[in-house]
Amino acid sequence: MPLKKGHKIRNSGKTRFKKGQIPWNKGLKGYLPVKKHDWMPKGEDHYNWKGGRSTYGYPKEWNTTFLDSIRQRDSYVCQLCGIHQDELSIGQVKKLDVHHIDYNKDNCDPSNLLSLCRNCHVKTNYNRKYWRDYFKNA
Repeated sequence: MPLKKGHKIRNSGKTRFKKGQIPWNKGLKGYLPVKKHDWMPKGEDHYNWKGGRSTYGYPKEWNTTFLDSIRQRDSYVCQLCGIHQDELSIGQVKKLDVHHIDYNKDNCDPSNLLSLCRNCHVKTNYNRKYWRDYFKNA
């Protein structure tokens, strides 16, 4: 079949496959089932297990008015990095987070709470023993 004006030959003979070679995926349909993270411990054996505390909600006094009073007490400034609430530009987050120093949701004593920006709050969720000691000694 002759080529039309302006068309190029698509297969110039420079392919990775040789004539008669069987493709690697002949007879396979879709992806092979792979079990991901079988080695990862589950439930109580996982290193981040906190006794199932994530399923518990916050107490009744944990409301917008209470959280705003903690932010106002801290002058709307992150107690770790010092950024002001008006300078926050992380997506739609416009307010500082309120952090429990002892990581106990039920302990709503104002001396146990402080204002943190989202970046600093995420940092404090790892190596909790270090951060608990850091904020208690500060």
